[in-house]
Amino acid sequence: MKLSEIAIKNFRLLRDTRMRLDTEGITTILVGPNNSGKTSAIEAMLTFLQRPIKQLSINDFSLECRDTFKKFEQHVLTPPAVGAPASAEAAAGPLPEPTTLPALPAMSLRLKFDYDDTGPDLAIAGELLMDLEDASTSVLVEILFAAVDPKQLAQAYLKDRDNDQSLVDYLAPTLHDYFKLDQFKLSPDGSQSERLPDRGILQRLIGIDVVSAQRHIDDREEGSKATRLSTLLHAHYERRYKVDAPNDFKALERTLRDQSTALGPQYVKAFDGLMKGLAKFGHPESPKLTVRAELSADGLFKDTTRVYYAAVSAAPPPVEGAVAALDQAFELPERYNGLGFKNLIYIVLCLKSFREDVESDPEHRPRVHLVVVEEPEVHMHPQMQAVFVQKVSEFLTPAAGETGVQLLLTTHSSHMAANCGFAPIRYFRRNKGTVEIKDLLSFESSAKTEPEKAAMEFLRKYLTTTRCDMFFADKLVFIEGQVERMLLPRLIAALDAALRDKLTSTYVCTVEVGGAYAHLFRKLIEFLELPALVITDLDSIDGTTKKKAPVASGHATSNATLSQWLPGSSNLPTLMAAAEVQKTSGRVRVAYQVPEAAGHPCARSFEEAFVYANAAWLITNKAKLLGTGGTFTHTDAAALTVDAYNIDLPKVDFALDLLANEGWITPMYIRQGLEWLAKQ
Repeated sequence: MKLSEIAIKNFRLLRDTRMRLDTEGITTILVGPNNSGKTSAIEAMLTFLQRPIKQLSINDFSLECRDTFKKFEQHVLTPPAVGAPASAEAAAGPLPEPTTLPALPAMSLRLKFDYDDTGPDLAIAGELLMDLEDASTSVLVEILFAAVDPKQLAQAYLKDRDNDQSLVDYLAPTLHDYFKLDQFKLSPDGSQSERLPDRGILQRLIGIDVVSAQRHIDDREEGSKATRLSTLLHAHYERRYKVDAPNDFKALERTLRDQSTALGPQYVKAFDGLMKGLAKFGHPESPKLTVRAELSADGLFKDTTRVYYAAVSAAPPPVEGAVAALDQAFELPERYNGLGFKNLIYIVLCLKSFREDVESDPEHRPRVHLVVVEEPEVHMHPQMQAVFVQKVSEFLTPAAGETGVQLLLTTHSSHMAANCGFAPIRYFRRNKGTVEIKDLLSFESSAKTEPEKAAMEFLRKYLTTTRCDMFFADKLVFIEGQVERMLLPRLIAALDAALRDKLTSTYVCTVEVGGAYAHLFRKLIEFLELPALVITDLDSIDGTTKKKAPVASGHATSNATLSQWLPGSSNLPTLMAAAEVQKTSGRVRVAYQVPEAAGHPCARSFEEAFVYANAAWLITNKAKLLGTGGTFTHTDAAALTVDAYNIDLPKVDFALDLLANEGWITPMYIRQGLEWLAKQ
């Protein structure tokens, strides 16, 4: 049996969200910017399935629910238009009963499980089926936190509220007097429901274990809240040792009892002075105190076990004629090891412990064991992050006869996201206070035609070999080459302060991809719904020979992004005449070369555009341009402008020269594009 879908309503950021889990493998990866709802999804499952429901508070309702509470409040407080009491005696009677009350918000968690035709699966699925369709292979359950009796709440609110106290404020301390938890099994389409008596069947369906993001694995300070690895090892050792080797465990206990007996007289001598001193403060009938040594395996492992790491020190070079010395091995306490390795050991120990807990009780183990690891990349170097998903999936894959396990990873690591393909990734996107979960499995399967499949394969390879930062970004910028990549921070810094702040205060992801390939990102950009600026080149060509040509004499473009995406034409005059509306589609805009002013020439490339915008500056400052200054041998700015198309500049050297010097201005087309992006 596998958990295949999770739907959450009205819980924190998750107003109405649905998330499919990867059922082909065991791992689903939740990615997205900070505060995009990943932790809320985990908290919702823990709250509804395992934690005491009393932990739910009014603040766990989505903010959009406040309007619903307000409508209910206003309806209750609105005096009835007809039948109001006419006298003081009548007014002193029972409060009027509100009629036709508006609906109150409810929080819910809905889970869909896919099952097989095996005995254990069919046994529990049979209790949850709402139809007898032979083709059915899934069951639905819902946990609902809702008002039991809205009329009772309305009457209590009218009677007990303090002055102008709002309904939300009234419910803050009294929420669980009026809202209760219920469990239901649902029909496949969700239209029919039947109440379940308690959480019992849910506990048989699914168990959840979490490795929290707050791990506190640094134990350099004794007594701190750090989690020692030795504590986890003790828990693991004690649990398995007692079960797997009971005779050895009993022998160890006997050894410790013998040691306790031997230490007894020594303890009496050690504390004799203290006992006599205490006796001076006592009463003649006070009980006599004595000290004994009590040793047990439980206390010994828990309080005195420490993990040590083997450390090898290179031996000093041998004296001439002497035998070469061997490297020397030492053991150091765990706090001397790096945090990255400790973090990895901690996670592995937790996962091992979770699985052993489940498998150690066959009668009560759930059909689905959901393991959640939050931000495993903490302290890990990029190479370890890149292989972690694969290795942890292999580590957790259940053996024959074991409970099915599914792994949920939340991460901000582009290295982890880049090495797992599209299918396991669920992208959390926050938009105007709510969250939408983008399913990259459906994005991958949306490719139907051969060109679309080829584009999807390109994206998969590209994202595997480069960073997946776009999954964590607020805005995207696609650029063609190294010059634009190196100069982009300076180009953004050159914007007006108000616009600059709008870009520097958000996470802008820069994706380097040539104009021939940028259009292949179209579906992914539209799927993610992020504001995206594509900075590309006009790439003018001759109409007959199809060779590179100046814009003034060109007839078309060789740039696939411009011809196949935005503005969607290869005709050069059409591209030159395009206004901003033709260069924009939804949340995507393309920026390519335009004349710096009316009557000025238009460039074909970034370097040419830069010369047109900064001809005078280049002539004045060419001595400062250590890499490319010798290229500008022209007498004046006018001569440089005329020759701009023919100049061949080494791209990296040119970018470094510009980074090292101040005073130049951003070409018009890039400035217009960045201004558009800043306003999104």
